[in-house]
Amino acid sequence: MSETRESRFENRDKRRKANLVLNILIGIVLVLIVVVASSLMMNSPKEQAQQDVSKNDSEQTTEAPASNDKKQTSDEDIKDKDKGKTESDDKESSDSDKEKASDEDQSKSDDPFEGAKITEGGSSANVEKTIINPDWKPVGTKQTGEHTATYDSSSQDWGEMLEAISYATGVSKDNMTVIWLGNNGSPQDAKGTIRTKDSGVKYQVAITWVDGKGWKPTKVEKLK
Repeated sequence: MSETRESRFENRDKRRKANLVLNILIGIVLVLIVVVASSLMMNSPKEQAQQDVSKNDSEQTTEAPASNDKKQTSDEDIKDKDKGKTESDDKESSDSDKEKASDEDQSKSDDPFEGAKITEGGSSANVEKTIINPDWKPVGTKQTGEHTATYDSSSQDWGEMLEAISYATGVSKDNMTVIWLGNNGSPQDAKGTIRTKDSGVKYQVAITWVDGKGWKPTKVEKLK
């Protein structure tokens, strides 16, 4: 009888140990289930989608400066082209203004009597028109010291007289034939008569000497 009790006690003790081990195993399995489930939830498609969206946003943010740089470069290119165009337009406008001014100056130089007072007739019946211009200036001189009019065709004075006549009439010295050049009533006054080689027009020009400045035209008469 005593052996039977001991046997029952041993069997009960074994069952208790077996139940304890079983409970521990069950607990371990539950913990593993919870861990696996949590891992699956963390890597769910929604979480993955959120990660993809976050990744795309990060890539777009990284690429944005490059796009801005490209736009900035394009804007600078446009500004450079506009600047080059403006400089080109300004240069063309400046060149046009210079040509216009040159044309105006040429037009003025082609008309030696611009601004002059022109009247019909003159000092003799052979005079068609008389021209007097208050803007006439002395033509300058290379002579020094006291001046004495010299009517020698090889002298400096003679050359400067012809320059004054050319200045007053607009007829170049190469295009004029000197008919007469001499004194006009006083030591410092002279008068010359010329004819143009190309058209045959005759002019009679009175000039006067200005000390240190040369001969100055005072009157031009166009002869018939």
